[in-house]
Formats: sequence, C-alpha cells, structure tokens
Amino acid sequence: MGNVCCAEPKPDIQAKRSMDEEFFKLHVDAGHMNERRRSFIDRLYTTLGDETTLDAADMAAAFDSDAHPDVVAGNRSASDVRQELLEALAAGGGPVSRNLFEDYYDLQSITIERDEQFEALVRSSWIGLVRKRAAARKAAAA
Repeated sequence: MGNVCCAEPKPDIQAKRSMDEEFFKLHVDAGHMNERRRSFIDRLYTTLGDETTLDAADMAAAFDSDAHPDVVAGNRSASDVRQELLEALAAGGGPVSRNLFEDYYDLQSITIERDEQFEALVRSSWIGLVRKRAAARKAAAA
C-alpha cells in the first residue's frame, strides 16, 4: 500500500493551504502600515488637531466616506463606513488619541496595495476638515 504520510497532498488540499496562507498574509502579516503610510497618518493627525481637541463625533461628521473603497464598490453605504469610523475613534471614551487614529488606518491599510492609493483615499476623506482647520488657523493668526 505505500507510505501514506509522505504522499503528495491532493490538489484541493494544496489549494486550501495556499488560500489559508494568503488569508493569513492579508489579515495578520499585512496589518501594519509601512513607514511612509504611518508618517502620512501622523502628519494628518497633527494637522487635524491633537488629543485635547479631536472629538470622535465631530470627526465622523466631517469624514467624507463617499470615497471609501467599499462605498465606491457598492458593498457598503457611506453612513455605515462613517459609523464604523465613529465607533473606532470613540473607543477611548474621550478625545481621539493618536493611537486610535493610527489603529483605524492600520486596519484600512490592509486592503490597499499601493501607498499612493492609500494616501489619495485618506486625503479625499479628510480634505474638507483639513481646509476648515487651515482657515481657522489663518484667521487666528491674522
């Protein structure tokens, strides 16, 4: 009868192993932003405010979720994506910490392959609030 333990796996088992490895890479290994993305998110957080001024509800209201890939693809509504953001940013129970903000984008980063795409998505989601903050700083300096 031959040595069963050393036989080549059946093709369907081989395919499942391959899919499991890809799933693991996508959901575990790739869950951390590279330095370019982390730096971009860090600069955005600093531009938006700080841990004493960033309110989760205000941020969620200003967040433009229409550009989110799931909304664009028709998989989710803009309000669902906005609610997810609010829940993630409000997890600390007070003002939005830098860590909560980075953690949210660490998870979002998993689904976006190219750095340029990631930056464009994030930029389009926050451009309204960035402009509002810049105008307020300019007015305060005048």
